[in-house]
Amino acid sequence: MAFKENLLRKIEIDRLASQVAASCGTIPGAGHRIAREPMRQLLACSTFRYQRQRDLDLYVKPAEDGRELILVLDNELPIFHATVEDVVVRRSPRTLEMWNFRTIRRILVDTDIRICADGESVATVRRDALAQLDLTYADADIRDLALDGATWLAEGRAEKVEEILALFAALLDLARPPKGFGLDETVSFGVVVSGDDGEVCFGPLVLYRPAGNTLAWIDRPLARSDREQMRFLREAASGTAAVPVRRAAVFDRLAQEVLARPQRQVGI
Repeated sequence: MAFKENLLRKIEIDRLASQVAASCGTIPGAGHRIAREPMRQLLACSTFRYQRQRDLDLYVKPAEDGRELILVLDNELPIFHATVEDVVVRRSPRTLEMWNFRTIRRILVDTDIRICADGESVATVRRDALAQLDLTYADADIRDLALDGATWLAEGRAEKVEEILALFAALLDLARPPKGFGLDETVSFGVVVSGDDGEVCFGPLVLYRPAGNTLAWIDRPLARSDREQMRFLREAASGTAAVPVRRAAVFDRLAQEVLARPQRQVGI
């Protein structure tokens, strides 16, 4: 699979993992409901394989010691290091098994085989899914992304421009703007910094307004509390402010930022 497709897949894996992690409760047994469909999609990207046993949805992957890693798709998302048979007896015991003295303790206590749950399980599956992707790139891959971005911008293909910007954001570890910057009508990625005094700054940043097909690069941080800087940001977002790096030159700048990095692999 080409680098661009692998990077798009990483972005989707990260989105799914974030969605599921946000649905995890912070207190065990608090009655939270896991986002099951996104979790199923995340598991489909991993090497865990589905099994239906009794009333349990299990996702299983071989472990090195002959046992298996088994995720139970329920509201706790536990992962066990055991056998499928052992997990089935513990999580969905039948009446005779519940009255068997050899199995009753195993049913009541699973700490001997449980390795994680909730957000830790989501992170485990995410790492497994990302390990299937080749996220190394050559200089030509980055230049091709910049060329694609410039082409889509010239053609006014907003959804494609947004896709390329999201790819560069993943390459450069750029974040969405914090609340209060008034960029709801734009697609924006940049560096977020929060000082000791609570001041929030955003920038350097890339700013795309689909409605006007305007694209700009602002090469400095802007403070949310600074009225002049916020006025400049609003004007830049509307396309009325003078910004030195604009339109296709923004993609060239983003490519330069990526190529200036010593590594040639996307961080996970």
